[in-house]
Amino acid sequence: MSQTFPHIVILGAGLIGLCTADHLLAKGAKVTVIDARSGPCEGTSFSNSGMIHPSQACSWAKDDAHANFDAAAARVTADLGKRSAVLLKTRMRELGLPDRPSGCVQIYPSVESARTAQTGFNVIGIHADILIDPIETFNQPACAFPDDLSGNAKDFGCALAADLTARGVTSLYNTDNFAVRRQEDGIFKIMAGEARLDCDQLIIAAGIQTPAVLKRLDVRMTLDPVSGVAVNFTLPHDKIDLPSRPVMDAASRTALTVFDNHVRISGGWNVSDPKSILARWQEISPELMARLGAPLSTWHAQRPVSPVGRPYISSTSIPGLWVNTGHGHMGWTLCAGSGELLANMIVDGVSDKRFTFAG
Repeated sequence: MSQTFPHIVILGAGLIGLCTADHLLAKGAKVTVIDARSGPCEGTSFSNSGMIHPSQACSWAKDDAHANFDAAAARVTADLGKRSAVLLKTRMRELGLPDRPSGCVQIYPSVESARTAQTGFNVIGIHADILIDPIETFNQPACAFPDDLSGNAKDFGCALAADLTARGVTSLYNTDNFAVRRQEDGIFKIMAGEARLDCDQLIIAAGIQTPAVLKRLDVRMTLDPVSGVAVNFTLPHDKIDLPSRPVMDAASRTALTVFDNHVRISGGWNVSDPKSILARWQEISPELMARLGAPLSTWHAQRPVSPVGRPYISSTSIPGLWVNTGHGHMGWTLCAGSGELLANMIVDGVSDKRFTFAG
């Protein structure tokens, strides 16, 4: 596309915002990334479970407004996840990050429940095998997802942010006094810390803070803040008998992931205290929990969950204002695909109604 492309500002330096910047920059755009925190990936990207899992495209809600399972929303989210996984695998290698064994597994209380889940995964186009293994599934029935991946989300985000800076992206951090207004000529006037910016296109990828930012421009959006936790442990010196792939527990919506230098237990739905998830993993594998010992650190954050069962990757009612948010527990999985899709919309005029925000 031969043109002098306008200046684009992205609010949010998490995985979604950074991947959006990556794809826009590849198309020749001038990009500035703004975040209230002190650096990249300091929000929900900070202590992610590490799973790149198109398999988990369905809503994790057990009740309330999210319980109305929408297979169509899950299918389009899974499709985006598959594309995103391809992009992420390539990008991680380009950034020099280590390869990890492919796949994730999810354990169930019985073979029957695992087979029932397998049928549901097939409905949304996910390949799932039944597996029972003493190490990889803690000897419990599981669905194995060979097309899932894993990687350290924080390491990826920081490496990507450094790469973006080297390629010319301007990043502004510690901008908690952010303000924005749109002029009649369509230009957005932005105050971010001490900086004053004009831009032609504005992307809000600010996670759970997105609705508050949009409200300043008289756009209404509903996102539900769903808490999750992460607990890090020292990697045992004897690495024998540790699962090579992330292990999810369907009952608690949590996962255990072995990274290069630590073990992380994370996840949960509306959980802000790690006691309940640690108790659950004590039930699953008391031997491993004894080996892990006391936690190194604990952490929690709020995921931005959209009430429609899929993210919002879309224009808005205001010309030049875009959103890339509402990914819930799928942020690491969907970040590269979401960034590519929105860049295609903005630069190439691609129309895609699968993730439309009607606001």
